[in-house]
Amino acid sequence: MKFRPIALLPILLVAACSSEPVRLFRLRDADQGTPERQSFDRLSQAVDLANEFLSTSTFARGFPAEEACFSMGLNDLLLHMKGEPSMTLRIETAGWGDLRTTFGDGVHPTGEGFLSARRTNEDATGEGTSDAAFLQLEVVDMSALLLRQAVTLREMQARGEFDYWLNYDLLGLNPQSGWMEGNVVDRRAYAVQAGFYQWIEQRGGVAAALETSTSASTVDGAEGPVKEKPSLVKPAVAAPGGGNYPEPDLPQ
Repeated sequence: MKFRPIALLPILLVAACSSEPVRLFRLRDADQGTPERQSFDRLSQAVDLANEFLSTSTFARGFPAEEACFSMGLNDLLLHMKGEPSMTLRIETAGWGDLRTTFGDGVHPTGEGFLSARRTNEDATGEGTSDAAFLQLEVVDMSALLLRQAVTLREMQARGEFDYWLNYDLLGLNPQSGWMEGNVVDRRAYAVQAGFYQWIEQRGGVAAALETSTSASTVDGAEGPVKEKPSLVKPAVAAPGGGNYPEPDLPQ
């Protein structure tokens, strides 16, 4: 169970000052074959896969925007919606000792996008862009979290950021309201995520989805489609119709 006591909010605000934005151009401009460029290629695939889900799947009807699609901006991800201005979806890496991801789910919503836990294993570089644990995920898991966080950001915009946090944190402390998908505030975001995984299963699983998706196109400098390992996330229950999938196992 997550632990998000209101008493920790002052500490969280101080920690927020130490978060580092992920600059996509640094990943894009990295040399082929480097971990940074591989992260960029996976993120590009994740964006393409999320876009295909939004444009073809009936499970995407719960997404709170018409004709939505993602694109890669210079620094941040962009969410484009019919009849609305494009929305920036910023990825940030948690600072050292940031409790928002220490006691949370490793991917924490913010008013501009979401905060990723920081990789601290032997592969850590000490640099925020390279050490964002979100960027180390498999393509399908990355797409699922991208969709979920975009819905959460839309919820924050609709409610107002203060109202969102007030309801999420205070209601989350009530065991009867539940956490994550059990909380009324985040129910839509988790339903979209569950629908995405169901869509993947209907397409024959991770490998088939990537093979048939535009995200499996040849990456510059590679000899063929990027090979993907099986997803880290396994279904807990069959969706749709309720239920959700467990959190990805983000690198520590």
